[in-house]
Amino acid sequence: MLTFFLMRRLLFFLVLLAVSFRVSAQSVTPRLMPTERLLLKLAPLTLFDPNTSALLLGVEFRPVPRVGLELDYGFRFTPLRVFNWNIKKENMRYQKFKAEGRFYFPRTEQKQWYIAAEGFYVPEEYDLRNSNFYRNGEFRAYEQAHIEKTIEGGALKAGMMRRLGQRFWLDAALGLGFRRIETVYTTQNERAGDYLYDAPEQNFLSKTPDPGVKKTVHPALALRVAYSILK
Repeated sequence: MLTFFLMRRLLFFLVLLAVSFRVSAQSVTPRLMPTERLLLKLAPLTLFDPNTSALLLGVEFRPVPRVGLELDYGFRFTPLRVFNWNIKKENMRYQKFKAEGRFYFPRTEQKQWYIAAEGFYVPEEYDLRNSNFYRNGEFRAYEQAHIEKTIEGGALKAGMMRRLGQRFWLDAALGLGFRRIETVYTTQNERAGDYLYDAPEQNFLSKTPDPGVKKTVHPALALRVAYSILK
């Protein structure tokens, strides 16, 4: 009888100790929620890009809970284009490629904060008729030109993923980086430009870049809708 009484007290003490340890551990270190392993993503803002409207699709894979690897590919998509700034550009072709690595901080069920490094590459080409450009400070005009433009660069970003439903997420990020733009012209009937007859285009938004290499600051703004297909 005494042995049974002592065993019952010992069992009660062990259960109480286990519960206390569990509560203490949860109060000191927040429990990480189960994470998605594979997500499909869509970037809606790229559909309204006035210069290179594209359908940008991405896949993010997380080999471990705190690390994400993402690849994005975008192809030309113009039905939702709001402006016609490129109306003079003929045979226009372009693609968008982007790769990104992420590190996630301790997560909750509703929010996931992260920092990321991205690299991007955008090849573009088109034809123009009866236009102009500056080269080495000289104003030039041409009858026809084939133009190849390459944009590449990278950026560092900070972002957050917020749950919208059982499998849907909103992914938003902001950052800063750099980009390099190289423009190559292949012209026909090129000549010295005449400011009276070959005046530069007045719409600076649609103006064709001058040949050569240009380096600029790249503000990185990303907004995506994600769908979890594997947990």
